[in-house]
Amino acid sequence: MKEISRRDFIKSSIGGALAVSSLGCQLRKLPKQPLNLVYIMTDQQPVSTLGCYGNPLNPTPNLDRLAASGKRFNNFYISAFPCSPSRACMLTGLYPQQHGVITNNVLLSDELPSMGYILGDSGRDTGFFGKSHLKGHMYRNVPWREPFNGAWYLQRIPDDKEYKFEKVKGGFGEDKPQLGFETWAGGWKDYHTYLKDVGLGKFLEERAKPGNHNDLPNVGEGEHRFSRLPEEHHMAAFFSGKAVDFIKAHRGKEQPFGMVLSFYGPHLPVAPPRPWDEKYSLDQCPLPHNHFDTLEGKPLAQKNNKVCYKLPGWQDEQFKDYIRRYYGYSAYIDAQIGRVLNALTECGFDDNTVVIFTSDHGDMLAAHGFVYKMGNCGYQELGHVPFIIRAPGVTKPGSVAHAFAGNVDIMPTLIDLLGLPGQSGMQGESFYNVLSGKKDSHRDRIYTLWSGGGYSYVTFDGKWKYALHVNAETDEMYNLIDDPGEMKNLAGKAKYAVIAKQRRREIIAWLHETGHPYADVVRSLRQATAP
Repeated sequence: MKEISRRDFIKSSIGGALAVSSLGCQLRKLPKQPLNLVYIMTDQQPVSTLGCYGNPLNPTPNLDRLAASGKRFNNFYISAFPCSPSRACMLTGLYPQQHGVITNNVLLSDELPSMGYILGDSGRDTGFFGKSHLKGHMYRNVPWREPFNGAWYLQRIPDDKEYKFEKVKGGFGEDKPQLGFETWAGGWKDYHTYLKDVGLGKFLEERAKPGNHNDLPNVGEGEHRFSRLPEEHHMAAFFSGKAVDFIKAHRGKEQPFGMVLSFYGPHLPVAPPRPWDEKYSLDQCPLPHNHFDTLEGKPLAQKNNKVCYKLPGWQDEQFKDYIRRYYGYSAYIDAQIGRVLNALTECGFDDNTVVIFTSDHGDMLAAHGFVYKMGNCGYQELGHVPFIIRAPGVTKPGSVAHAFAGNVDIMPTLIDLLGLPGQSGMQGESFYNVLSGKKDSHRDRIYTLWSGGGYSYVTFDGKWKYALHVNAETDEMYNLIDDPGEMKNLAGKAKYAVIAKQRRREIIAWLHETGHPYADVVRSLRQATAP
């Protein structure tokens, strides 16, 4: 791929309104030998589902094993919400206002250097197995899907006040190699071919075809759900098998490789294959401490979100069943991750392979009476995600980092860690020195662009969290030292007016620094409405 100027790319793709940050990676001395990369991510997995982050049921022994051999980050956050924006941040080292993927189903441009291209430019063989969600709507060419039989993506249209998009025909979803990765297996056409090959083509006759996130749940939400796909042929097993084959194909070869394994779970419909749906009992899955929330003083859109807000209608047993299915699904995926880790060991790659695990965002898991994910908030359950890394010769086994970092920082760190071709203009900052133990701190606060039901901008410094909601009647502010469950919204309280004003100023400054095209609009709005 030819090198391009990020400034030129951004000006041409987003109307010239964005400026390039001076932040970026500090290119370091190349490793003594070429290092491989195995990058594993799940979809919608909160830290509370991992044993190494405190889950007493220990549903993730393989990820716990990875953490014991590497470094676990305690304060790792997404830089954008939901799926597509967060994933684009990981792959590019840019915030959404730079990479352009502001919400789901927006295309990440191939003219923008991202992980697959950068790995390929370094001479590595590349592979991607699983969910991308960066090339348009994922459920393609299905007659009953509107519009365009599902074959569409969101294209930005001009507007002076906010991001706006319209559906246009095009994109190709998960159906062919993309983003610079040479070997590819996606969750739609590729998985359909696999089902036919293993004698399960009958499932493709159903109106809601299996594939991507649809793993054929037996019943509707609110009841006990499990996938009707057998565990050995579930999508998670399909993709882990592809990853294992890719790793084994490089045994004895000199060419290093870079691989992404991206699971669709434990994202809804939260229907793990049997017997994983009943791995845990209801009694083993208590409700979270912040489950009962009146939502008083919070944005009305939260309580009005009938898809996610279940507290008025669901019984305790339904919430507990949702939690146990989530733990079971996480345990099933962990078993598939174990296959990949074992393949690395079997092939002798443990000592020259960087392994990373993270997720694109979390799930509410009954917190505040919610399930799934949602906009008009900035809750910890969604923004705080696991990040585990094993970097041979760099990370100390069993170490823990308390430094604040965002997933926009991943790509700059990999450039330093793997000696990849340097890229100008990345907004993320390398935390290589945290990995090596030379530093204990990285960022002093996190910023996140939050889309879905309107646009929000969240900042968090370890104590104060502020969520500026552009389209809601109130912002949110929490003191997480005194109120770790985020129950009492302090935004609008006279006692905290000075703190709230300062946080709003910090968010506006960040929007300007990162070249957000509507920074002045947000600032003017807040000057007119803030107390």
